[in-house]
Amino acid sequence: MRTLLLSIICIISSLAALADDFTLGADISWCTEMEQKGQKVYNYLGEEREATALMKEMGLSGVRLRVWVDPKEHGGWCGKEDVLKKALRAKELGMDVMVDFHYSDWWADPGKQNIPAAWAKHKYKQVLTDIAQHTTEVLQLLKDNGVEPRWVQVGNETSNGMLWPLGQITNGQWKDENGKWTKGAQQYAGFVKAGYDAVKAVFPKALVIVHLDNGYDDVLYNNNLDALKENGAQWDIIGMSLYPFWTFKAGYEGTVERLMGECIRNMNMLTKKYGTDVMIVETGYKVAPGTPEVMEEGRRQLAELIRLCREKTAGRCKGVFYWEPTCRPSTYELGAFGEDGRPTAIMRAFTMASNLQSSIFNFQFVYDRPLVTIHTTMGDITVELYNETPKHRDNFLKLAKDGGLDGKPFYRVIQNFMAQFGDAQNDATLDAEITYPVHLHWRGALAAAREGDETNPTFRSSAANFYIVWGRNAWDSMPHLDKTYTVFGEVVKGLDVVEKIQSRTTQAEPVLINKLTD
Repeated sequence: MRTLLLSIICIISSLAALADDFTLGADISWCTEMEQKGQKVYNYLGEEREATALMKEMGLSGVRLRVWVDPKEHGGWCGKEDVLKKALRAKELGMDVMVDFHYSDWWADPGKQNIPAAWAKHKYKQVLTDIAQHTTEVLQLLKDNGVEPRWVQVGNETSNGMLWPLGQITNGQWKDENGKWTKGAQQYAGFVKAGYDAVKAVFPKALVIVHLDNGYDDVLYNNNLDALKENGAQWDIIGMSLYPFWTFKAGYEGTVERLMGECIRNMNMLTKKYGTDVMIVETGYKVAPGTPEVMEEGRRQLAELIRLCREKTAGRCKGVFYWEPTCRPSTYELGAFGEDGRPTAIMRAFTMASNLQSSIFNFQFVYDRPLVTIHTTMGDITVELYNETPKHRDNFLKLAKDGGLDGKPFYRVIQNFMAQFGDAQNDATLDAEITYPVHLHWRGALAAAREGDETNPTFRSSAANFYIVWGRNAWDSMPHLDKTYTVFGEVVKGLDVVEKIQSRTTQAEPVLINKLTD
């Protein structure tokens, strides 16, 4: 018995380590400034929360905090004392911290990498010292207050170098006409090395991130990282930004599916070439008040990105972070909260992904949608039920409570389309609750079966027969069904079971539902 107990403990510990190895997080650097402005944030149930605690409640385990060198002209926000205040909140909650050094007095990104005013007249070697001193000063402050960052970024979206003009890459020219690295490329590498060394001197175990934008752009990453590596710089993790919204606005020709596929292929190529892990350290999806279908599409895209990063990178992608989810859409349109401070559908992608990751620990979370598990002879399928379809929600919950589907089969299965289950002899019906274009027939959608249009012109739903959509791929919906069938939930765990069920031949013995539990 003792040996068995030890074995179980070892297994649980291994699973815990595996779950902790992929981090869901968010950059919430604006939170203290938002608080001063009186902007509040709320959970799914409308209960007021502090932003860091709300992120943890919604299933995130990491926060990212940007650092500006001397932001006195910008209210002092994101200076070292402000960073410490936010980092201490995360520490108190047991959350991991990522420190994001911009090495600027304000925003740094691919279009601007302005050198801090106090460093503006310094030569290259002096700026190396400036970087080391600033990095050390901020990290030592955290260390003195008991905060140990798990990750530290040395630069923010340094796709075109950093600390311009000294470390600037102009017009994508990394090498000169003789094939030698430009002075800007060499000095950029020197700056990254100075940051890396300073981080390791204070926190030897911290993972240092080099962060570039456009995670799908393999040419960018090869040029940039080759320049760093061949000029003596080091890093532990390659950080990526991936913003489908901005990418398409910039003229990208293709689909979201293609874009994400290119990003995953780039990840796999980079980890093989450079031998370091990768992370999505920034992503975001459009919030459009009054058009919930936009946020539903954002949720779907974010959920798919998380899934791909987890499942298609051989464990080398270590997490996905959202950039400033709690901001108001009037401030920034790619947050994930509404103008009222409440989460949009986008945040559900994190909550569900976190629940799946942590379910072995009986993870509890505050959520406003009921969950029902369909226990079948091939495995369990957990679905969430939409509050926007209350009659169908309550009917399904009643079936779970009363055992109305116990022993019933998946009796109609069409490969690459759907799997239908329920009581074919029960002809009870419900009023239709079609929410098109918000809830569509994407893979994993739970919908109500019904009689045909000829005998059922008002599209009334069966109260005892349902189907789960599979489709040809994760991006393939069923538009011919969206406007005439009620979608009232979706699979949040157990899609692998659905895949097995829908792939069975018609001659196979039907899969049975043992019971439903909520």
